[in-house]
This record gives sequence, structure tokens and C-alpha cells, in this order.
Amino acid sequence: MRKLEEAFRLILTPTEAHRRGYLLESLLNDLFELFDLDPKASFKIVGEQIDGAFNFEGTDYLLEAKWQTPRVGTDELDSFNGKIGRKLDNTLGLLIAINSFEPTAVAVHSGARPRMVLMDGPDLVAVLEGRVRLNDLLRRKRQHAAHSGDIFLPVNQIL
Repeated sequence: MRKLEEAFRLILTPTEAHRRGYLLESLLNDLFELFDLDPKASFKIVGEQIDGAFNFEGTDYLLEAKWQTPRVGTDELDSFNGKIGRKLDNTLGLLIAINSFEPTAVAVHSGARPRMVLMDGPDLVAVLEGRVRLNDLLRRKRQHAAHSGDIFLPVNQIL
């Protein structure tokens, strides 16, 4: 885990945004492998790019990773929701946005039968620092969304 944390810290140094995104995808793939989540690297299918996929407790997840300066907004969540919606009914999504989410975007996508859960930079750092296991964090986020409809439960409300 220490190597992944160090790799993440290196990505934090100024670098070209496109390259930083690929490095983040690679780091996440390694992290999911460490937790035996059967990760798949990024892939393209007709009309869309998928940043990755994994299986958690018998459910397939699509992965979207965003490392952009503005917080992720409604348009990005709409796009990812569409990708999930074009897959099998039991497919869920995990969107990781290092710089978090616009509160309005989270509100728009919470409640009405959500198909995704959200993680941000502090969530990822808590996992990389060993303060919470990835499996436990994903389980708590999914349970929170299942019980409340709210797709974003920040790690500071869990620890």
C-alpha cells in the first residue's frame, strides 16, 4: 500500500492533465488489484471510453476517474449515468473525482434510483494511508446509497 501512496503523491506534482489522468487510472487499477476486485483497465466500446471496471461482492462496476480543476458537475454525472444505463441492469458505477463534486450535481443524481456511488480525493487518500480498507469504504458508500439514495458519503462521515 505504501508504494501506491507514494505513486499518488508523485502524481500530485505538476504534470500535463492528460498524463495525470492515465497515471491515476493505472494507480486505481493497481489498488483494485490489491483488494482482489478483478479490475479491468480502461477500454473503448462503440461511442464511449470507459476508464475501467471491477467486480465488488458479485456486482460489476464501471469506473470513471476525473482529475480536473473544477469540481465534477451535473453534465459529467449525466454522461457517466448514461454509460451505466446502457449496460446490464445490475451494473453500478464508481466515479472518483479527486477535486470532488458540485453539491447540486450530487443532489440531482441522488434519490431517483441511483446507479453510482462517488469517491473524492480525501476518500482515496484515506484508503492509500490505510485509515480505511477500500472494500469497507465501498460497502459503506453502497449501503448508504441503498438506504438513503444519497450517492456521496464523504469518508470523514465514516471514520
